[in-house]
Order: sequence, then C-alpha cells, then structure tokens
Amino acid sequence: MDTPPAETRTKPVRITVDLAPADYQALNRWVAKAAIELDQPMSRLSQAQVIRALIRAAAADGVVSGVVLDLLRREREQA
Repeated sequence: MDTPPAETRTKPVRITVDLAPADYQALNRWVAKAAIELDQPMSRLSQAQVIRALIRAAAADGVVSGVVLDLLRREREQA
C-alpha cells in the first residue's frame, strides 16, 4: 500500500519562548546594533526578523551551528 505524500505546510508556525531578562536585554541590544549596521530605524527591524535570520544562519552555517551547540552543552553542564 502506497503512503500518500505528506502535505507541505504553507502557513507560518507560531512559537512562544520565555527569555531570561538578561537574554531579552541581549536580544534588544543586538537588534539595536543590527539596525545601526543595516542603516535602518530600529522600529523597522523586529525581534522576529532577527530570530528568523539567526535560525537560518545556524541551519546553514557549520560554524554558527557549532557555536550554538557549544552554548547548549555549556548550559547543560551548568544545570
């Protein structure tokens, strides 16, 4: 019996994440620096845009992925 092909999801998936105050501040500082680097008003660069770009960077770049994995290992060791 053949399995029907899986449908490709077309709608965005919403996630919610709770950030420690220090992580939230770090995100806001990074967004502000990125807005300056991109020469655009900070109000035009959203946290969501930044998080999407960070996900794509980690998925596409082995160095970035390695840094993320190292951070996760360190957090696990500290827990």
